[in-house]
Amino acid sequence: MSVRCPVVLCREENAYGTEVCAGCRTPLSGYARLHTYPAYLFNQGLAAAREGRLAAARDCFAAVVHWCPGDTEARNALALAGLRLGDRSEAHRQWTEVLGRRPGDPKATWGLAQLAEPSEPAKPAESSEPALPAVPSQSAEPAEPSGISGPGEVSEPGPGPG
Repeated sequence: MSVRCPVVLCREENAYGTEVCAGCRTPLSGYARLHTYPAYLFNQGLAAAREGRLAAARDCFAAVVHWCPGDTEARNALALAGLRLGDRSEAHRQWTEVLGRRPGDPKATWGLAQLAEPSEPAKPAESSEPALPAVPSQSAEPAEPSGISGPGEVSEPGPGPG
């Protein structure tokens, strides 16, 4: 495994774990940590969603999308967290962006179909939180209602920055 120097005029391949670039002496250890941070945040978002902390999950996914705008998995997770928090317009915006970047994406297609269905108003005896939509699962196990999942559970982030 190797790490390419982030300096555009250098771009030299370096062994993973190398402290400085062999070509230009740019410090690489900090770059490697920054490169893996979006994946860390994505996993923190998944953990928060599984624990029912949807606002924290949304914030983690939003940070990943900010740093890695092309990460459609993070956008799908952000959209679903938004939907579950009642922010249908943000969910629509994120899923539309996913389809613009990856036409036919099954999670975004599923999400927009969920948005097209009329939402039921909450009854007085029910919680003030929006009802969690029934989530189809590709696995044999049922999807956890408090987790972030779509047509299949999101388990890993998409590509990192770059």
